[in-house]
Amino acid sequence: MIEDKIPNVGYSEKELFSSLEKLKCKDIDWKNGKTFGAVYYPGYKYAKVISKAYNLFMHENAFDPQLFKSLLAMENTLVKQVSQLFSNKNFIYGNLTSGGTESIFLALLSAREWSHKYRKIENPEVVLSSTAHPAFLKAMRFLKIKPVVIQANNQLSIDLDSFENAINENTILLVGSAPAYPYGMIDPIDELSKMALKHKLLLHVDACIGGFLLSYLKKLGYQIPDFDFSLEGVSSISVDLHKYAYAPKGSSIIYYRSEELRKNQFSVFSNWEGGIYASTSFMGTKPGGIVASSWAALNHIGEDGYLQLTKKTMDATNLIKDYIENHDDLSLIGNPQMSLIAFKSDTMNIYQLADKLNDIGWYIGRLQNPAGIHLVISQIHADGAAQEFINDIEEIITSIKKRPIKNTLENAGDKITAKILNLMSFNKLKHTLVKAASKDKQSKNKKRIIYNVKQGLELEDSDELFRSIMDGFYK
Repeated sequence: MIEDKIPNVGYSEKELFSSLEKLKCKDIDWKNGKTFGAVYYPGYKYAKVISKAYNLFMHENAFDPQLFKSLLAMENTLVKQVSQLFSNKNFIYGNLTSGGTESIFLALLSAREWSHKYRKIENPEVVLSSTAHPAFLKAMRFLKIKPVVIQANNQLSIDLDSFENAINENTILLVGSAPAYPYGMIDPIDELSKMALKHKLLLHVDACIGGFLLSYLKKLGYQIPDFDFSLEGVSSISVDLHKYAYAPKGSSIIYYRSEELRKNQFSVFSNWEGGIYASTSFMGTKPGGIVASSWAALNHIGEDGYLQLTKKTMDATNLIKDYIENHDDLSLIGNPQMSLIAFKSDTMNIYQLADKLNDIGWYIGRLQNPAGIHLVISQIHADGAAQEFINDIEEIITSIKKRPIKNTLENAGDKITAKILNLMSFNKLKHTLVKAASKDKQSKNKKRIIYNVKQGLELEDSDELFRSIMDGFYK
């Protein structure tokens, strides 16, 4: 057993990998499609080659473009290759980043710097929908930008009138999503483009999760609305490669319409004692393995491969979507336009269903306002996992409906538990839930109770509770 200190004498390869295998046994069975999100796997044939490319450049660092010409060439190539999915006519400018959050951070940084330089804005504001990814709020917290969050309308889309009414002399950027993560729906980017042009503002499109797949859905004949640089008002786009391009984790691209906008994301300190320092992104180190494996993914899978993977993804998506649409107890939330699906129930506690799915080994997302289950579907689910998931849902729902009294008592017990917890002092409540969440093994999932408890808390206390829960995991 590996101890909590560096060993005096290192373990052998056999001992190390024995420990790694034991640790891995505790993980979810993602290779059999048990995760709806977090993991994107192209299959062993592709993954073997992509991993080999990673290992070949594992020790190199792409932070200095003059150091490893191979990595510079690969980054420039992959940025140009992917750019053709978003702009057929004009050259666009981009860089590889460590993920969607960094890409979004850089887009906001560039907008802030550009607006300060050319519009003399000292107190920048950004207008975005409540369905936009929290990465924007995270980045604005660091960048001292005021978020102006517009509640989604009754159709769970952007309220364009409220969006436009929120624009003022401090607004530097509008944000749209393609698609918005919660419901898989593409924001009206064409209308946001017109709005940005009308008010002479920048417009960022968050296509982190969907941009790559949406581009291939177009190639397959799906009716996908324009969301890219074909719209004149779009000034930047973020797109992840570690999702539907199936590159390893830590790979995204931020694109700009102009060279000037991209230069605003660069950090340069030309008078530092350690020499002239310059970085294209927020991170300093850029792992060579990520550059090489991202390049390898694009060029090994290729157009035909991505079309096949996209078709498999949508086959699995449509299988689950059709099941939900034809089920008496389930219904879709919104109108998903790709492989992100949200669904709810008006006849049962949807969080109870989610917990029971967790109990039998499924990893799924939970939505709130309205309460729902969230799925990110990929090609891995087309090889039997989608049908297995449907079968498990059907079995759980049948079991719940067969025992209505037990189910009623269970839901009543959950509410009583939540009320008792809410009667505690906040510090005692926090201690109790942190201890419960950080247990190595729980017999039954009861994550649903946390949503009941959360409803009785002020936002500040709710945020502190979940910070403490997160803190409790890292001990």
